[in-house]
Amino acid sequence: MQHEELMSLKETGQKGDFLLPYTVCKTILPDYYTTFPMHWHNEMEIVYMEEGEIDECIDLENYHITKGDIVLINPCVLHSFKQHENSRAVFKTIMFDFNLLTSNNTDACSIKYFTPFLEGRYISPLIISSNTSHYTEIVECVKGLIDIYNEKPVFFELKLRSELYHLFHILFQYYFEVEPHETVIKDNTTRNIKKILDYISENYMKSITIDELADSINLSKHYFMRFFKKYMGMTCIEYINDYRLNVASNLLLTTSMQITEVSTSIGITNLSYFNRIFKKKYHMTPKEYRYNVDNRVDNQVVKRV
Repeated sequence: MQHEELMSLKETGQKGDFLLPYTVCKTILPDYYTTFPMHWHNEMEIVYMEEGEIDECIDLENYHITKGDIVLINPCVLHSFKQHENSRAVFKTIMFDFNLLTSNNTDACSIKYFTPFLEGRYISPLIISSNTSHYTEIVECVKGLIDIYNEKPVFFELKLRSELYHLFHILFQYYFEVEPHETVIKDNTTRNIKKILDYISENYMKSITIDELADSINLSKHYFMRFFKKYMGMTCIEYINDYRLNVASNLLLTTSMQITEVSTSIGITNLSYFNRIFKKKYHMTPKEYRYNVDNRVDNQVVKRV
């Protein structure tokens, strides 16, 4: 897979495979990286926080996620996360395509439940914590989905699908509510942000100007900078650098490219500048990162864009 695909803000790579569009990933912060840029994908994402805490932005709102929390991220929702106050965190991420549950679009489950859910006609909780009602049922289900996939016993595909249906039965029964109002203003904001992020993901390997980004959503340069900082929590330049460094960190771990090649491939031609901003983000040089992190991976599946 090319690094352009790995780091696309709209994740387009197949999660799992054609026969089983489902996967489980493990992430450890800060062993692999400290932030994960704003992105979205067509799959549902379920995060189970095993250790520590992280700060997550979901649908333009900020949340603090702690040990034991379960995070539900619906398809096509903008989200990002970052390390919380330099603390260590470990979490598992389940990602699956709804085709796994809705292969027959004319059945009752699709028509009555899943289609309205995917059309945004239900309000779903974002965070399910240990003090939430029916938490034990939910967490047992999520842990089961992780274990079944990792262990892959005989007939595990049937068990996975069964457990997913069980999870959604609990969610529809106790958590989901019908959406009472339209959110046109927020939808427009989200649409503009997605346009900006798409532009960056398609052009990060070359020079990008603020004027270009502002023009892409028909805003003045001044208003665009305020708009970006308000909803992304950082300046546009900070975001572009962060995005490029996430690409670079993947290249250092997944290719044998020279560091100068890595720097050039992400649109940074000044090697000393690349080394400086890389060390500021990861607290080590690119060379140290490649050596230290590669030796810590130990065959674990790591969530990367």
